[in-house]
Amino acid sequence: MVLTDFLYPGETIVFQSGKIESLNDNFFFYITDQRIILYRRRGVFFKKDRIIAERIEDIRTMQYGETGIFRKRGILRIETLSKKMDPIVGKVSDVKAIWQEMQKYLRKDPPTY
Repeated sequence: MVLTDFLYPGETIVFQSGKIESLNDNFFFYITDQRIILYRRRGVFFKKDRIIAERIEDIRTMQYGETGIFRKRGILRIETLSKKMDPIVGKVSDVKAIWQEMQKYLRKDPPTY
């Protein structure tokens, strides 16, 4: 199986990042027109997939930060309706690109007075 086997009918990938770390594992981060997906595949002969997916419309907040002095790392924290996801950590350029791309898809609520 490959990532396309996990997509909904008609769902398309609009963004792919480099490797990131989350849940003590390495993933590739994808944004589709409906969800964010963390995906990895391991194994030479016996393939094992791991996938984490959240609907974009369920994302409430995102926080981006950087840590480190010599080896800077980007950190992205995502909170959905039901939970706080484990932080997404990786190269500053990769994590910042995810954050910037996600800004296009997050729901913009008009201010209430």
